[in-house]
Amino acid sequence: MSSKNPIFLEKNQIHNFKQLAKRANDPREKIRLLAFAHMQDGKSPREAAEAVKVTRNAVYVWLRKFKKDGLIGLKEKGGRGAKLKISMSESEAFRNAVLELQKGRSGGRIKGQDVLDMMKSKFGVICTKRSAYNHLKRANLVWVSARSQHPNSDPL
Repeated sequence: MSSKNPIFLEKNQIHNFKQLAKRANDPREKIRLLAFAHMQDGKSPREAAEAVKVTRNAVYVWLRKFKKDGLIGLKEKGGRGAKLKISMSESEAFRNAVLELQKGRSGGRIKGQDVLDMMKSKFGVICTKRSAYNHLKRANLVWVSARSQHPNSDPL
């Protein structure tokens, strides 16, 4: 199916999909735009799907979104992945709570389990140690410390 004026494009919706694909940051968005570039070159949706290695149905879904919303319909939407246990608005309070927990220590450093217990008591969050460490990383807290000091040793 080789037509120079693809049926999915209106007169006022002529875009350079190949150029847009080069500038796109998101890999999924890039694939969508490349499929549209193939269709702009005269390929059918089935041929475009084969070219970018997706199902024909995916291309038809993208076509519907493009007809409805234009280029915005091809953009990657948020919402994928697990949601944060502690929101970004609470992140500063979390950071301060961890620093306060460390200050309250007399010798040694806090452990992952200590952070988990604090998250449960202060924020009502129950999660794994991996999630706790991810939140610590997001709060820019690095656990590189000097040798721990015994509580009964002479202060420096």
